[in-house]
Amino acid sequence: MVLNMLSSKIEPQHLSVLRQVALFADLTRHELQTLNDLLHIRHYIAKEIIFDQAEEGQAIYFVLSGLVHVKTKDHPQVLAELTSGDFFGERALITDAPRTAQIRAAEDTLVAVLFRNDFFNLLSTHPSIGRKIYMDYGATQVPVTPNNLTDLAETSPESESLLMYLTASHIGSLTWLGIIATTSVLLMMFKSLLWLVLPFLFGLILYYCLVPIAKKLVRRGFSRSFSAVALSGALLLLIGGVISWFYSMALANSTTWQSSFNHYLSGGANLAYQLLHSLQDHSSLLQNAQIGEEIYLKIDDVAKNFSDKYLGEIISSFAKWLPSLMLAPLISFFLLKDGAHIRKMLGAAVPNAFFEKTLYLIHAVDHTAKLYLMGLIKVAIVDSLFLTFGLWWCGFSFFTSLFVSVMCAILNWVPYLGPLLGCGLVLMIAATDLPANMTMIYSIIAVFLALRLLDDFVTLPMVLGKSLRIHPFITIMMFVIGEAIAGITGLMLVIPILAVVIVLGETLEIIISDKRLRARQQYTQKLSWEIANRGLEDQNLK
Repeated sequence: MVLNMLSSKIEPQHLSVLRQVALFADLTRHELQTLNDLLHIRHYIAKEIIFDQAEEGQAIYFVLSGLVHVKTKDHPQVLAELTSGDFFGERALITDAPRTAQIRAAEDTLVAVLFRNDFFNLLSTHPSIGRKIYMDYGATQVPVTPNNLTDLAETSPESESLLMYLTASHIGSLTWLGIIATTSVLLMMFKSLLWLVLPFLFGLILYYCLVPIAKKLVRRGFSRSFSAVALSGALLLLIGGVISWFYSMALANSTTWQSSFNHYLSGGANLAYQLLHSLQDHSSLLQNAQIGEEIYLKIDDVAKNFSDKYLGEIISSFAKWLPSLMLAPLISFFLLKDGAHIRKMLGAAVPNAFFEKTLYLIHAVDHTAKLYLMGLIKVAIVDSLFLTFGLWWCGFSFFTSLFVSVMCAILNWVPYLGPLLGCGLVLMIAATDLPANMTMIYSIIAVFLALRLLDDFVTLPMVLGKSLRIHPFITIMMFVIGEAIAGITGLMLVIPILAVVIVLGETLEIIISDKRLRARQQYTQKLSWEIANRGLEDQNLK
């Protein structure tokens, strides 16, 4: 413990250099540590290009050691020299304008890089840090007011502008084949790793729900680690309490619940018989084939023997899945605590020439996953409200309508099968409680059809369509592929996987097809070989 206390007071060398930057001279230790969590440390060798003129800017750079030269195409001579404590590229944080000059390392140089998205996060968690960077640029470019900072935070790359870069690109046919093939392979892998995929998916949903609260805690002065521990701990206690409560309730009322469930199944079977009999009366073909009678006998058999044949298997499957589902809060904890470090680790694994594009790729994937998963929650809320008032209008009590509507809204996450199961559940309840009220039955069917139209033409296009930018034909085709590969699991996972793979494919196509980036990487490798070979020809090896 003593060693930990002493080591915590030893500040990394690059943080000491950052204190020499005028922007950060008066930052507190907590603010500087917060900034350090977002900074990427990069090393450039002498003569290596850091970024090019007219290149799209995504980050600001702080010189920790070494020397860099500023040049333009119109003025090949060195316009300025920047040394330790200086910074450059701040224009990229405020505007979408391209780089106005080429920056090249004049000698071995160490820089700290702050990505544009992380800067906008600073505006929401530590406005004082973001304000200093903004004011330095805005002093000569844009009037600085508190409203400016608020507008910047709200219109940051977390909005649709984040995807403008990719939206302007056109995916080639070869890239599309790679996207579809990659999505199919991932579905095959995830099918065998479903015990890990679903907890990770739930963990992501919890993470995106907790991020705004974590930012507020960090803004109030708490560390990122404390915020992650506090939120994840509270979540674990809540989930544990709910499971304990439900387990005790299930033990105390198991007999009553089982008999009630069988009662509702019998009501559903009777409703199926009535509907099939009504169809037979209006169709001579069905009447002669006796299909309705066979279907009714199968449904009635399931209803009467459900507890003996299926209930035990369902309970054992749930008990088997429960431990893996408890991984979700743990996954959300590590994402809250170490999300920035994971991004830094991924960014450190790529060459300097592709660094900014890779950072963009990481943030674009994160943004796409966030839009989709949070969009599902928004759609579920809209569906729940619509169904609550729709079922209440049909004759259900308000609390019964609310409870059933939430279940149906969650079932709607499963394409095709989910809405049918939700509608069947509501019809089963209605047929049992009010067996002779066929008007209510038809009203419920009408409500679910209206919900389907609302989702297909209003909710899903507004909430998910613009963010994922997936053509309806591609969506239908991928649903077919997902169901063929992994069944219901494939239907649930195919669209989020496809959305992420599309971002990966688009960005990788841009990187690979950019000849200038490839030339810069080859030039850097040549410089590295020259440095490695320097002096070897003068050595006398005996």
